Amino acid sequence: MIRYFDYEYTQKEALVVAKDSLLDLGYKIDLSAPEGYLFLTKPQPVEKDIRKYSYRIAVIVEDRVEVVIVAQRQIFKRDSEASIGGKDLIQNQISDKLPYSLQRSIFYPIIDEFSMNGLVEVSDITLKNNA
Repeated sequence: MIRYFDYEYTQKEALVVAKDSLLDLGYKIDLSAPEGYLFLTKPQPVEKDIRKYSYRIAVIVEDRVEVVIVAQRQIFKRDSEASIGGKDLIQNQISDKLPYSLQRSIFYPIIDEFSMNGLVEVSDITLKNNA
């Protein structure tokens, strides 16, 4: 769940452009480390059928802008596995895979917003000249 984008700015400017783009899409920044050229958004809840997920967007600016979805899935335990008070009825599980339809619904608006602001998606990171 990673996408890469080329940029023709300085590293610092690319970080600001990426941050502003995600803010325009309604994301809120949770952790920002400008000296490390990265930031992380606050968790966003999303549902797919009966499953509930929450995800965060991590952006790292190096040679390219790297956008990563970090997700967790909520799992409902059966009664026999739950605690007596019902406190542990829902368990969060880190998930490195989201359904493809959810990935598309997250990445497509980001790709469109980044493209409007001069960050070009890299379709194949193994190619040296992607422009």
